[in-house]
Amino acid sequence: MRLPLLKSAYVFSRRLIISSLFTSYNSPMGKIHKTKDAQDNTWDYQDVEPHKYEGGAAPGAVRRVLIGRAEGETDHVVRYFTIPAGGHSAHESHAHPHSVVVTHGGGQVLLGGEWHSINVGDAIRIDPNEIHQLRALPDQPLGFICIIPNKEKYSA
Repeated sequence: MRLPLLKSAYVFSRRLIISSLFTSYNSPMGKIHKTKDAQDNTWDYQDVEPHKYEGGAAPGAVRRVLIGRAEGETDHVVRYFTIPAGGHSAHESHAHPHSVVVTHGGGQVLLGGEWHSINVGDAIRIDPNEIHQLRALPDQPLGFICIIPNKEKYSA
């Protein structure tokens, strides 16, 4: 009699685990944002609105939220930034870390009070509370993906 009970408990727990894997997101299925023209390196999307990147960034800097709450994501946010030629991001620090991958152009990043050259394909880790800034080269815009965790996990 114990064997059917153990088997039943195993089946129930397995179903519960599998069910939780598929219901942990708010969306019943994934989301794809299609670029308008993948060949032009602008990272413009058919259904993602560009927003002015303010707060100390150079005029013309743009931020796009590619994956976030609107897509049902609760753990992190995937954003794409475009900094105009000769421009810069905000000079700032935050309680949360950043993961950045350069996708277009080149420039410099300020980390730990020191400037470092960056180019396409470079991956950058910005630690929590680290003062940072990204600068584009004078003759070309800088594009990068920036992934941050849910900020609520880092708020006081």
